[in-house]
Amino acid sequence: MKKLALVGLLIMVMAISAVAQTSPIDKKSWFLGGSVYFQTQSGDLYKVGDKSPSTINIGPSFGYFVAPSIFVGADVMYNQYKVGDAKTTSMGIGPVVGYYFNMNKARTEVKGAVYPYIKGFFQYASLKDETGTETSKMTGTSFGAMGGINYMLSEAVALDIAVKFSSDKAKQKEPVEGESVSGSTIMVGAGVTYFIWK
Repeated sequence: MKKLALVGLLIMVMAISAVAQTSPIDKKSWFLGGSVYFQTQSGDLYKVGDKSPSTINIGPSFGYFVAPSIFVGADVMYNQYKVGDAKTTSMGIGPVVGYYFNMNKARTEVKGAVYPYIKGFFQYASLKDETGTETSKMTGTSFGAMGGINYMLSEAVALDIAVKFSSDKAKQKEPVEGESVSGSTIMVGAGVTYFIWK
């Protein structure tokens, strides 16, 4: 009976070892991230008078690795800017899918590793424009791509530096329904990503 229990224990240990994660970007790892982006916007959607604003965007994100290097997750976006009397606030959320490049699979120490990544995203957004006493509300969508680098400061925490591009479209819903307008956004940002993998 003891031999049978010992064999069972060995099989369990071997099974656990076979699926043990060897890096933060392995299957079944999670990540939570937060970045601040400097962004520049263009197009009719973002024009205030004859100006297109540049502003700051806050972007939390999370993801789950469904296979080594391949992740799915979601991004959240919050942005507010003011030009003269006009103020615009926008908030969005949507799915992402992406890939991390494991540049040195033979590396044994995670601290100091560099993991470049790319991802595509889609977001549904709600926007509010305020000009003096007038307020209008819009709903819209954004889709685009992002590329960046995670530099591992420890086994779990990485410095994240990224560039993001999106194509945006919105339609006024209140006080009256309007036509769709479009624009584009380019962002450069930095933040921190926390990996849960052990």
